[in-house]
Amino acid sequence: MKIKNYKIITALILCCALILCNTASYSFAYGEVGIENEFSTAEETAKLTNFETWQKSWQENDAHDTGKIVLTPGSTPTDLNFSWYSETAGTPAVMISSDPSFSQSKIFYGTALPIQRSNATKFYTAANQVSITSYFKENTTYYYRYTDDFYSTTVDWSNTVTYATRATTNFSAILVGDTQIGASGNIATDTYRWNQTLNQAIATAPKAAFLLSVGDQINYKTNDGSQRECEYAGFLYPAILRNLPIASAIGNHETKGSDYKYHFNNPNNEDNYGNTPSGCDYYFNYGDALFIVLNSNNRNVPEHRKLMNKAIKEFPNTNWRIVMFHHDIYGSGATHSNRTSANMRILFAPLMDEFNVDLVFNGHDHCFTKSYSMLDGTAIDYKSNQLVNPVGTTYFTLGTSTGSKMYGLATEKQHYVAERSNNTLPTYSILQIQGDTLTLKTYDDTGKPYADDFSIQKTEEKENPLSVIATAKTKKKVNFTKASMKKLKNALETFETIFQPTATDTGAEKVIQYYGKPNDPLTYYGYAAGTTEALPNGFSTLLDKTRLSSVKNTPEQLNTATTNVKIALSGLKKTTLTVKKGSKKLKNKSTIKIKKGKKVKLKIKKTPKKYKVTYSSAKKKYVTVNKKGVIRVLRKRKKPVKLTIRFQNRTFYLYVRTA
Repeated sequence: MKIKNYKIITALILCCALILCNTASYSFAYGEVGIENEFSTAEETAKLTNFETWQKSWQENDAHDTGKIVLTPGSTPTDLNFSWYSETAGTPAVMISSDPSFSQSKIFYGTALPIQRSNATKFYTAANQVSITSYFKENTTYYYRYTDDFYSTTVDWSNTVTYATRATTNFSAILVGDTQIGASGNIATDTYRWNQTLNQAIATAPKAAFLLSVGDQINYKTNDGSQRECEYAGFLYPAILRNLPIASAIGNHETKGSDYKYHFNNPNNEDNYGNTPSGCDYYFNYGDALFIVLNSNNRNVPEHRKLMNKAIKEFPNTNWRIVMFHHDIYGSGATHSNRTSANMRILFAPLMDEFNVDLVFNGHDHCFTKSYSMLDGTAIDYKSNQLVNPVGTTYFTLGTSTGSKMYGLATEKQHYVAERSNNTLPTYSILQIQGDTLTLKTYDDTGKPYADDFSIQKTEEKENPLSVIATAKTKKKVNFTKASMKKLKNALETFETIFQPTATDTGAEKVIQYYGKPNDPLTYYGYAAGTTEALPNGFSTLLDKTRLSSVKNTPEQLNTATTNVKIALSGLKKTTLTVKKGSKKLKNKSTIKIKKGKKVKLKIKKTPKKYKVTYSSAKKKYVTVNKKGVIRVLRKRKKPVKLTIRFQNRTFYLYVRTA
């Protein structure tokens, strides 16, 4: 009987082990992989069964077609922008209809921007841009055609293409990381995997409203037209981009060329804030979310602030604030996270704190990282991937969506990293917003989970503890009672002990002040000047805090400390003090005359009444003052005698001139 029981127990253990192993193989199809320098999927892609056939078709039809039309979001869901290259310039136009026969169509005209761009096979002279505003309705299928020149003798309309709008109350978006077409050395393999990833993404989220790309769409850095345009031919190849608007950030590989701003007709960029040769900051609204896209290659923080202020002023009531820029300021890649991206942290992280941003999407390091909720360099560990009313901003670094170039992870996992993976697979993420809940799910290019699911539920207005602390620090002790100010001081000291807020960051101020000048502390790509490293210790308070202090709080700690400051603020008791001589109200440091042997009783009005007023004389042998405020002149003195009147934290000086 014992043997039988033993066998049964053993069998059960083996079954459980098999179940756990199967579960683990599915749940952990992602993780940390050792990569010495960099890795590409190009070689394995070239061996795929149908790649050779696809490549033949690609080379014959698409490898040198840089003129494919691109849809980009308009300012709101009722708007839509179009852009495409053409070999000749004319009056570009887009015809839109909700009827495939175009029986009730409307034509919108645009502008042909003059360009001189070549991919070594075709030469383009016009970048056509058409913007449509206040036209589209949600959950409606539209049909469009476009032409390079509406006023030509015979208008050459394109084939009909569909564009389906989605709901705004419950919507999803696809997110992709550095596609960097051409980084593997093989544009064809990179394009093939890019197309494969997008097809899988749209299968996962068939009703995605738009696509977000975090930058480095192409690889070639210098402004060489033919190489860059060949790479753009690969990036623009997927047919999905004819139907799905794309909002993209400017990566460091795009920033020195001008082609990006011609391929993408981004909304709300007329002020050129954050401009580089490639383009600038922009923003758009969709449903209950505001999306802000910053050009992190530009370090002019005041301009980025202006753009964010403008965006929030235009869309003040959105529940979600989502920002995208290229550099992964809280990433964990070996190549950039502790160098260029760490340097960018001191500029962009304070902006996210200032504007109460919920999520930030970055790229640059080609590996997936999710941060803890970050506020002023402090990591707030909610010990869950389902956050409810979190404080701070969660940063996501997206992996590459093509596998063109993959990096290793930083040797030591930084204290701000909640999850990271660099498993050598192309990836994409799906963002979904439904009312007060936001979710993010990440997959590999076969549709299997690549990271843990993440969500935020927001049931109340987001509060920034830094605003509470800033308000507390504006309170001057002179205006309040000693006891209430002591409570506030103690509460602030407790907060600062656990949170360790950064002081004024003179290093960041220097980087902003000297941006683009000969004494710029950073190189163009963000390294410390004269090096390929991060700024040195002691340069920036925020950089030091995030590299040296490793400050991490629980939400309970932070909430308690913040609440105590708020309680102390609400408990501040104001004081007032009025000093009169007769009916005349005296000003602080005023002078009165009293003859020798005479006395004057001051009239004091104060709140709260229960606290005492004290009096003292600097020269008692000449002028005295008693506890009731009676001043008596004992003898003459050439110089006035200073009297000090104290009430709680208030000090009032009165000068008595003897006569």
